Amino acid sequence: MKLKKQTITSQLLILLLAAGVMIFMLQLAQAQSPSNQAQVLQTEMPQKSLGRRIMQDTSLNYYTQFLGPTVGGPSGETYNVFQEARAPYQNFHAANIRYQINPSWAAGVSLAASNAYGDTVTSQQNGLSNNTKVRDEFYNARAFVQLPSFKTKAGILFTTVSYEAPTGVVARDTGMQYGGVLTQSFAVSLPSVKWTTGIAWQYYRAVFNKNVVSYPKDHLFPGSFAYSEARQTTIFNAGPYLGYRFNDKWGMNSSMTFDWDQRGNQADTRSFNNNLPDRARVGISYYPTTFKQITNVGIFTQALVKYTTDTQALGAEMALKF
Repeated sequence: MKLKKQTITSQLLILLLAAGVMIFMLQLAQAQSPSNQAQVLQTEMPQKSLGRRIMQDTSLNYYTQFLGPTVGGPSGETYNVFQEARAPYQNFHAANIRYQINPSWAAGVSLAASNAYGDTVTSQQNGLSNNTKVRDEFYNARAFVQLPSFKTKAGILFTTVSYEAPTGVVARDTGMQYGGVLTQSFAVSLPSVKWTTGIAWQYYRAVFNKNVVSYPKDHLFPGSFAYSEARQTTIFNAGPYLGYRFNDKWGMNSSMTFDWDQRGNQADTRSFNNNLPDRARVGISYYPTTFKQITNVGIFTQALVKYTTDTQALGAEMALKF
C-alpha cells in the first residue's frame, strides 16, 4: 500500500505553516522584550535581515539506523521489537528541519520512514511462514517546539512538545484525527563531564474518530464472526540512560526502555497495559571532528530484558547535520 503523494504534500504544507506561525509568534514575543527594545534603538549598528537570520539559524538533521542480524537467529533476519517477532533487516530514517529561535527556544517539523530488506520469515508466535516484511512507508509527520530547559541543582530538565498529523498509512486507515507528544528527559548533574546519566520518558496521545470500532459478521470473510477493535490511544515509555565519553571522538551509550499503553475505552483513565517488551541497548559512537556535517556514527546491540540470543540484534547508526 502506498501513500498518496498529494495527501502527504498537503499535510506537510500544513505542518510547515504551523511551524512558521509558531516561529513568528515567538520572534514577535522576543522582539517585545526589554533587551530587544534596547537593540532596536541602536539604529546605527548594522542589522541582519529576518530572512538571513532564519537561514543561519535553520538546520537540516538526518538520522538513520540499520537493524541487522541477531546473535542466535537465522541469517537474513533480525528481531523487530515493534512487531515482537523476527523480521527482515530494516532501515529506519528520520529527518527534521529545526529553527533555533534563540538559545532557549527551537521549533521545526519532522518526518520518519522505514524500509526493509527481504520478504518472508517464520513467525515466532505461531510457527507459520508469513509475510512480515516491514512496509516501506512514511510515518506520521510532526511539528515540534523545544521549550527552555529547567535547571536545578540536581540536574536539567529538557522538554519538547509535538503535534502529529495523520499522514501515515496506518493512521489514516484507522481514522486517526491528530496526536500530541510530550518528550522529556532529566539529565543528572555529575562531578565529571565525561559521564552522563538520567531518565527519559515520552507520553503519546492519539485522537481517533472512534476509540472502539465494531465490525459486523462476514466482514473479514463469509462466515466470520462480528468483532470489535480497540484503537491504541496512548503510549507511555520511560527508562534510564548512561553514557561515557572516552575523549572528544569516542563515547559509549546505554539505555533501558519500559513501555505501557491504553486502548479503546481506557483512554484518559488510570488503567494501563504492558505494551512492548522491556528492552535494553548499548553502543559505541564515533564523533568526527574533521567532518562538520557528520554528528556521529556508531554500532550497537539491543535485546529484550528477558534475554534470548534470537532477540539480541546488532545494528549501526549515523546522524548528520547540515
